[in-house]
Amino acid sequence: MARQRIPLGRILGIPVGLDPSWFLIFALLTWMLARSYYPDEFQNWSAALYWFMGALTALLFFASVLLHELGHSVMALYYHIRVRSITLHIFGGIAEIGGESPSAMAEFLIAIAGPLVSFALAVIFYVLQPVFFTVQPLFGLFKYLAYINLTLALFNLVPGYPLDGGRVLRAVVWAVSGDMKRATIIAANIGRGFAFLFISIGVWQILSGNLGGGLWIAFIGWFLDNAAKAQLQHIAMER
Repeated sequence: MARQRIPLGRILGIPVGLDPSWFLIFALLTWMLARSYYPDEFQNWSAALYWFMGALTALLFFASVLLHELGHSVMALYYHIRVRSITLHIFGGIAEIGGESPSAMAEFLIAIAGPLVSFALAVIFYVLQPVFFTVQPLFGLFKYLAYINLTLALFNLVPGYPLDGGRVLRAVVWAVSGDMKRATIIAANIGRGFAFLFISIGVWQILSGNLGGGLWIAFIGWFLDNAAKAQLQHIAMER
């Protein structure tokens, strides 16, 4: 991913870039917003306005994802852990943190920082909705961003590694057991369990006729399973 990254610049000294897969999810999200969300919520707009708001909303969603990853990064920098890069890609974004947390508390705070940023953004956008109630495009924009940031926070709190919730779980097990590697193994195996659950739900959705949604959920499950397996293999090699 790093070799293919399209650089966007630096924030707090951290290189920020786009994986080529980002363009696919940006196009799909823009299309979904322009053809489904905005026409269903607001009638009598021009086609150009639907597409403009779809693209703008997709961009601001990924700006929210970037802030989520910066939440992790700021806490990592606070603990003097290097952050190699932040990359936006088809699954959202990832902050590549170049080292393990020095303690269970540090791991907990680094992991929880991202969801807290997303929760804060959801609250801000929710509060802004009534202010712009008479300006339909802005009202629709803030309504969607409030919803999607809340969804992002809740999804990331699923207690399966490598999701943020899995890292929170790892921090708790680490604090109780005093063994970081054991905590990682437990969190990664739970993460694999949730990955298989996502894959099963995706297959069920496909068989029920929801091909697009089912494939997406199953693909997320496959991605999470591979990430969890990679972590388990890394620990096995260390041992």
